[in-house]
Amino acid sequence: MGTIQVKNLTYQYLDSDKAIFKNLSVDINDNWKLGLIGRNGRGKTTFLKLLLGELDNQNSVTTNVQFTYFPKFPSDPTQTVIDLMTSTGGEAWQARIELDRIGIDSSFDQRSFNSLSGGEQTRVLLARGFITRGAFPLIDEPTNHLDISGRKIVGQYLRSKSGFICVSHDESFLNSFVDHVMSLNQTSVDLISGSIEDWKTSKEIRDHTAIEKNAQLRKSIKKLSSRANQQQRWAEKKERESNDASSRKTAKKLMKRVKAFKRRAEKDQQDREGLVNDVEEISHLSTNIKTSTGSNLFFSLRSFCIQRDHTPLFIPINVDFHENNHLAIYGPNGIGKTTLINFLLHKVKLDYEGYQLVTLPNNIGYMSQNFELFVRNDPFFTNGPSSERTIVWNIMHQLGVSRSRLLSPPAEWSMG
Repeated sequence: MGTIQVKNLTYQYLDSDKAIFKNLSVDINDNWKLGLIGRNGRGKTTFLKLLLGELDNQNSVTTNVQFTYFPKFPSDPTQTVIDLMTSTGGEAWQARIELDRIGIDSSFDQRSFNSLSGGEQTRVLLARGFITRGAFPLIDEPTNHLDISGRKIVGQYLRSKSGFICVSHDESFLNSFVDHVMSLNQTSVDLISGSIEDWKTSKEIRDHTAIEKNAQLRKSIKKLSSRANQQQRWAEKKERESNDASSRKTAKKLMKRVKAFKRRAEKDQQDREGLVNDVEEISHLSTNIKTSTGSNLFFSLRSFCIQRDHTPLFIPINVDFHENNHLAIYGPNGIGKTTLINFLLHKVKLDYEGYQLVTLPNNIGYMSQNFELFVRNDPFFTNGPSSERTIVWNIMHQLGVSRSRLLSPPAEWSMG
């Protein structure tokens, strides 16, 4: 049995005015199924990189386990699936067992990695992380390309494993397999034995208690301050009007009470400090984006199906989409969801069956699954019009991104 010991870990990015970790000390057992959670920018990926030694951890991490990391894409994406699986030293029979367990059958063995859908690639890379005996995988956001069925399969797969850390914002996904939870809060770190639901219940109780105590202390401070001010006015008045020793003595007693009230108020103020620092406040998102109230028809599809190599990607569909509608497109990996969007945006030309009328406006916003390079490299985020960037920064701040992070280059932002 091994452990991952983190002792007095402090880490701060050079361009940040606040440390992500300060004197963090935790012991992680190598057989835990640990879910690592926290809002964007709290340091989840940074913590994994510190364990891997990719960032200077100042020798604060001691362990005898061998880390693997997900997602680690192959340098040669044309490798076959079975060659990729055995590239870290595993045998072909071991690879086939792991692939079967995660829902990849033998028909995929000789396919090139880059021919797989995003969800299929995810499952292959996850299985590869467990093929090395004694490996301790560090799994960073595995659900990005998984469909509903894929999440269930991967959740079942991870429940059958032990000894890994998984980062995800999908609480229901994590709840299906974790037995320990580590939460990176605003000013503290929670580490509990149990599920995500266990952690949420504990956190809600602590937050509720902190909010109630904070309210009680605020009332107490207000009351004590009021009494101190009143006593001070009486004492000052008594002192001005007094001409004898008895009156001065009374004034002195009143001033002692003033000091006592102030000391109690100061103590209550100290008790308040940090009480609600880790209570997450979700503010209402407000923007100045103007939306139309029209009902223009943007596209109409009748018995419509896209074909690839004369093979339909999905069953024929019928849909009318009007301005101000909200449409969700879901289905298994590889069924053609992204292809349909690209077809509607005229990004690809493919054969199709049925009727299609597309009258989308020119000013279409589009965010792809693989948006990282766009955010990292687009000049807008560093040199775009100041007025437009201010609008974006304001929305991001409402979504929980600190102002200090907004001032750093996009290349240093977390993917969230």
